Amino acid sequence: MTTSAPAITAVAADDPRILRLIRDLDADLTVRYPDEPCTGGAHIHPDIRFLLAEVDGRPVGCCAVQPFATPDTAAELKRMYVAPEARGRGVAARLLTEAERTAAALGHTAMRLETAVHQPEAIALYTRAGYLPIPNYPPYQHKSLSRCYAKPLPPPAARSADREELTAFLRDHGLSPQDVLAPGTRYWLTGDAAGPAMAAGLERQGHCVLLRSLAVRADLRGCGAARRLVEYVLAEAAAREGRTAYMFSTSAGPFWERLGFRPVPVAEAAEALSDAPQVRQYRETGTLADEAAWRRDLADAAASSLPPASRGRFTAEAPRTTPAADR
Repeated sequence: MTTSAPAITAVAADDPRILRLIRDLDADLTVRYPDEPCTGGAHIHPDIRFLLAEVDGRPVGCCAVQPFATPDTAAELKRMYVAPEARGRGVAARLLTEAERTAAALGHTAMRLETAVHQPEAIALYTRAGYLPIPNYPPYQHKSLSRCYAKPLPPPAARSADREELTAFLRDHGLSPQDVLAPGTRYWLTGDAAGPAMAAGLERQGHCVLLRSLAVRADLRGCGAARRLVEYVLAEAAAREGRTAYMFSTSAGPFWERLGFRPVPVAEAAEALSDAPQVRQYRETGTLADEAAWRRDLADAAASSLPPASRGRFTAEAPRTTPAADR
């Protein structure tokens, strides 16, 4: 095998290349744990997303990102495996990095995983990438050989260098990019191998915040990604003494109601956030009266839902590279 960098692509769970690698993974686990049946494929969620690693067109590894049940906003790393002939070449580290990007693009705020004591190379990979031990979670809580780990994945904050990409993404989704990243505003922009995935922004005045510019790539709609991002942004606002969130929307009322927002007079939102860039823009263009306003009190946007390591910072730390294979 050559030393070409692995190509990582998203594939279907029933892709023949994935199925072949999973069979190899299960065979490997059977050798390592002969007295404990492999259960790695017994808890697969319909929304699982597989990643395939190929070197020179040859499948050499895989992993998957799977959501935990709502309201948990974390994702689980599943079915990580690198073929023996490809180990020691950074394939597992590349897969892990792309899995974290995929999870963040879907609005997941943490990654959890389970491995076991007879996979020291897997444990080394995760610990060097910033994962910390946690109590075993179901269905592994009674498995003495299992070891569980977690890492926070706060959605990355958009920086001035991201302005052009963020502006184009919002415009492509029919949203105004005016005042994007203006002083006093904060934006989040997630992305994966397919490009920008989701965006959201906050404008603030006193203890009130204005949620704006929520955009979600078409292929990520309907899987809870937007809900997870909104909950993260609101939890950030609550952690920084925000008490009330407003937003303007004329076409997505049912979505906002499911997230705990209720309709209020436009004048209420405009008065509470009179200096917010979006409110000024609506006033200047004479379109404020055409908007519909929504409000949510942030006492229920529990800041405890934030990953502990993400409070007070807004960029995810990239994992360091280490050659390894995993469960």
